[in-house]
Amino acid sequence: MDAKARNCLLQHREALERDIKTSYIMDHMISNGVLTLSEEEKVKNEPTQCQRAALLIKMILKKDNYAYISFYNALLHEGYKDLAALLHGGLPVVSSS
Repeated sequence: MDAKARNCLLQHREALERDIKTSYIMDHMISNGVLTLSEEEKVKNEPTQCQRAALLIKMILKKDNYAYISFYNALLHEGYKDLAALLHGGLPVVSSS
């Protein structure tokens, strides 16, 4: 993952952990092929919503630019436009090759 994307995610981690509902976000990321079913299961096993969000973000940080873009698009699609706006500045530029 680009340093800019990683820093942006880390910078806004607290707001994301506090506000997102992971189940809908993960559905998008699984359909994009960015998240596996076993990763989804690990997140679902966390006891609180905040811990589920924290684990999801931790997983995204270990992935590539596509994971960041998928997460961003999932936020937009699920109505988290304010949170997506926080991450917009960190969007990596990905070539089609």
